[in-house]
Amino acid sequence: MAEAGTDPTVIESLAVTTEDVVAAVEASDRDRRDAVLRVTPPFSPRMRARLHVEGGEGTYEGPEPIHVEPRAFVSDDVPRFPGRGAERWRSSVRDALQKRVILDTCSGRLTVRVSYLG
Repeated sequence: MAEAGTDPTVIESLAVTTEDVVAAVEASDRDRRDAVLRVTPPFSPRMRARLHVEGGEGTYEGPEPIHVEPRAFVSDDVPRFPGRGAERWRSSVRDALQKRVILDTCSGRLTVRVSYLG
């Protein structure tokens, strides 16, 4: 059985703010920075994913945080950020949020439920 704390396979669900997802997708689409949604240990069945700029980590003695690409949270039919019509695009991202995402962990791939806040 998986152990809470160091083993990411105990994760069953993520909570993330809708605005963090929208901001991360926009930042990635604009190629301005390497925005991800980060899940930090210790791992438990219910976790929180937060907006993070990749590469800003220190060193870890335990398990590494999990970085989730922002587009993993939205359906494939959401176009890239248009520049013009930005508010309509942001609304389309909010409407395309997925109920499940796949996490790439040190222990393999894991599908988890997502709850959106805000």
